[in-house]
Amino acid sequence: MIKRFRKFLFVSGIIMVGCQKKNSDFEIKITKQDAGYGYQIIKKKRILINQPYIPAINKQLPFKNSMEAHKTANLVMSKIGKLSLPRVSVQELDSMNITY
Repeated sequence: MIKRFRKFLFVSGIIMVGCQKKNSDFEIKITKQDAGYGYQIIKKKRILINQPYIPAINKQLPFKNSMEAHKTANLVMSKIGKLSLPRVSVQELDSMNITY
């Protein structure tokens, strides 16, 4: 029983380290726009996503502050980490209290 538990902890640790390594390759950069903020997601010094405006809305509005841009970039990063499409919905924006 104890050996199984140790084996489980060992395998879990390896998985967690592997996931952390995958996300550590990415970087979030908050960008200053004319009237607000945007974000970029960078991997190995290459811009993968350049998001100067709030996604999912029908207007080209920048984020009101850097915290809102960072919250949204973190959501996109978590989706990339889960290997899902990095799309953001209006419902997700609302749940994070993003102002638009």
